[in-house]
Amino acid sequence: MGSDTGESGKELGRAEYVRQAVRFLPVLKGSDALRKKMERRLTSPYQMVLFMSDLFLVFSGFVLGFIVTGMEDLLCKDPLQIGNVFVLSCIAAAFFKPYHLYSYHHLFLKKDHFLGLMKAFLWGFLTVSVVFFMFHRPDIMRGVHISLIFFVAAVVMVLSRFFWRYLIFVLSSIGLGFLAVGLLAFLNSGQKPLTLEEWSPVLSGLGMAAVLVLLSRYFCVHLVFRKWLRRNFRKHVVIVGTDQAANAITKHIIENDAPFWVNGFVGSRENEKQEGVLLKRRLGEIKHLPSLIRNESIREIIVTDERIDKAVLIDILDYCTSEGITVWFPPKLMPVIELKLFIDSFCGIPMIRLCSQKNIVLSRRFKHALDALIGLPFLLILSPFFGLCAAAIRLTSPGPVFYRAEAVGRDGKPFTMFKFRSMRTDTRSDIHKDYVYKLIKGELRREGAEEKTFKITDDPRITKIGKLLRKLSLDESPQIFNVLRGDMSLVGPRPCLPYEFEIYKEWHKKRLSIRPGITGLWQVAGRSAVTFEEMVILDLYYIYNRSLLLDLNILYETIYVVLMKRGAY
Repeated sequence: MGSDTGESGKELGRAEYVRQAVRFLPVLKGSDALRKKMERRLTSPYQMVLFMSDLFLVFSGFVLGFIVTGMEDLLCKDPLQIGNVFVLSCIAAAFFKPYHLYSYHHLFLKKDHFLGLMKAFLWGFLTVSVVFFMFHRPDIMRGVHISLIFFVAAVVMVLSRFFWRYLIFVLSSIGLGFLAVGLLAFLNSGQKPLTLEEWSPVLSGLGMAAVLVLLSRYFCVHLVFRKWLRRNFRKHVVIVGTDQAANAITKHIIENDAPFWVNGFVGSRENEKQEGVLLKRRLGEIKHLPSLIRNESIREIIVTDERIDKAVLIDILDYCTSEGITVWFPPKLMPVIELKLFIDSFCGIPMIRLCSQKNIVLSRRFKHALDALIGLPFLLILSPFFGLCAAAIRLTSPGPVFYRAEAVGRDGKPFTMFKFRSMRTDTRSDIHKDYVYKLIKGELRREGAEEKTFKITDDPRITKIGKLLRKLSLDESPQIFNVLRGDMSLVGPRPCLPYEFEIYKEWHKKRLSIRPGITGLWQVAGRSAVTFEEMVILDLYYIYNRSLLLDLNILYETIYVVLMKRGAY
């Protein structure tokens, strides 16, 4: 009886917790805000000062390089050469942002800060070298045979599987180099810039720029911002949780003098009593979070409460990212992300970061253009293959070539989704409906650490040619028509069928807040080896962190997933 009463008390306590948290939900604007509201956050003075200072000092370093090598007359007599030096300065500092050199979370540790600066300058040196090489050896590309280019490209693709980050930087460096060459050629009327006649002033300039920036960064970041004006340049943070994890993070921030100010904790008093004395004041319940964000000037939120209901957590993420608030939470709250993806770092603590979307409307339009730019040539290339598939389907089973399914897309709007028909026409969908119902309801579970496949693996309705198409992941290739029609995107959450949508929980439906895609993060990170809720979490992670680079990475990884036939049945 005592045990039953204890369990009953726990259930009542959790029910009360969820009931109080749900009061917070009507205040949230949900995924509508994520789409309709532009990012209102401006670049902080902290970042602006650093950016302007870096650019000025890199430019000054190049000018000093010309002075110490005795070529200052070149800059004085021809103002055009000043413009050339400014272009070199921009590309030399182009890798500061990729190394998080304007991020609050990465600058307060001196070792990491200065190591990042040196790496950024090395990539800047490589980019300047590309520019120098292109102007001095324009004939080199004419002698390269096209077969060699394809061979090198194939080798790079294979190596990039293991060194993806470095490949991105190499490609970025070459791309920026070509862009700078074009700009310099335009400024100099197609002639070689006089500032690139010799290596000595350029090398001297880069060296002096590195020294100036290092000294400036030490003074600005580690003296002015972190010591003298730290109250003005610290971000206000609130922690959702009143447990030991909340205390541990607060203690870490204080002991390491991180550039944050923890305003306090939000959460249940029950946790507070169980976990002991809090290092900061309790600001209220979760339902008070929106007013606290406004009144306390909160810019970042850390969620540590393991008892938080998943629906409430998703609504918090949705609200905060739509309001320009970055959310951090430990990997244990969503273990599938820790298992499948790289984890970010909050002041040296491994954390998952969900950031607000910048310029949502502009990025959406750019993505539409990219879909068409990639999709149309892809369709033309696949046209002969479509003909072969159509003939094979016709010859092996009676019925149409394409299967037209009523699917649910963005905002729950229906559309007709195209696929190659892989099943017989005289079958019913009861098998799939029953399986999907059990999957969404969580009745299909992983046993222990075994990576179970959450997909029908021996479906008797599939034809022989259909099984081959599915094995090669080619049955969905006609969805390129949906991409060109604007119903789908190349990358995004997979669309669902109406009977799936009907049994979705409300937080599940947030995965349909953007256009569905042919491939997505779920396909490359988990595919058929994740549960339904894990799939939704991966989709939401993509929605909150989507970017052009992430899309390209997913498209690239899709190639390997298809070739390895991982998760295809």
